[in-house]
Amino acid sequence: MNNFFVWCAGSDPHLLKHCSKREQIKHQGFGTLVLIPAILGFVSMSFALSTLDSMESKPWLYLSGGLLWGLIIFAFDRFIVSTHQKRPHQKEELKNPVFYLRFGFAFLLGIVISHPLVMFYFNGSIEDQLRQNQIEQRAMIQAEYNSLIQENDAQIALYDSAYQAKLEARNEQAKVVEKEIDGEVLENAKGNKVTTGLYGKGPAAEQKMAQLNLLQTELELSQIEYQKRKQELRAENKLLQLKSDSISKAFTLSADYLQRELALEQIKEKNSIVSLTQWLLISLFVLVDILPLIFKTFSSFGLYEKVQLTDNLSLKNLNTESRKNYLQSIFDQVNG
Repeated sequence: MNNFFVWCAGSDPHLLKHCSKREQIKHQGFGTLVLIPAILGFVSMSFALSTLDSMESKPWLYLSGGLLWGLIIFAFDRFIVSTHQKRPHQKEELKNPVFYLRFGFAFLLGIVISHPLVMFYFNGSIEDQLRQNQIEQRAMIQAEYNSLIQENDAQIALYDSAYQAKLEARNEQAKVVEKEIDGEVLENAKGNKVTTGLYGKGPAAEQKMAQLNLLQTELELSQIEYQKRKQELRAENKLLQLKSDSISKAFTLSADYLQRELALEQIKEKNSIVSLTQWLLISLFVLVDILPLIFKTFSSFGLYEKVQLTDNLSLKNLNTESRKNYLQSIFDQVNG
């Protein structure tokens, strides 16, 4: 198991055999730190893929994707740590441009890993927000159709009002005809006489009766027209109501990753503490990914690094057998 962690760190197990136990534990620790971001990457990608509608019911598929991503993260981190050659002095490390390239790449990997994990951390609140959004969207659908229904109801009310106005005009004219025949004098609101005051069906009464008949005909025709139109509007309202109920009931808001992002933004707008928590979590996960490089850079310069540095400086032109013999002599000198 210890050799596995040494392998994860990209360290040379043959060199470590000649080093102290403390030195071996240090490199095993490097391997553990390399393995942790890969595990987090597996969880992160598995969760992100599980939010896709096409993979939600296929655990084997999103777990396979998470495993593949975890292996990619592991390969990247292992490469970053294993190719980083420690310098005798830490100031030399900070002057090395390659160190900053490795650090920047590890930082970006940390951000990529952290974001789905943050979404996973807030998953309960995001689910609640998605349900609330779905309720609001259904309410908006119903409100849109209710607006159309109200427009039709208003049109029906206009027809009723127009019919009532015609009815009142007809009744008023009937009253005028009655007063005219009875010989009563009738005045309007302005004080003008609308009847002659002559008893019987004279020319004035005949004229007013003709107007009454015209108004009665208009009233009957409008009643037929308005009734037909109101029936059409009521039938249309029934269809609109059925359509509203059907669409709002069938409407489901997608719970994919993008919708979860939007839901998280809504939560952050309501509660400022969520933004702070989000950045703290991102910082934590980024720190986890850059820790292997940081610890290897600023750890003590032990026997393993000394031999490795000597090997790089002195053995460039030696063949494999000569290199083995030379390394053995160096170990003998250091341990002697």
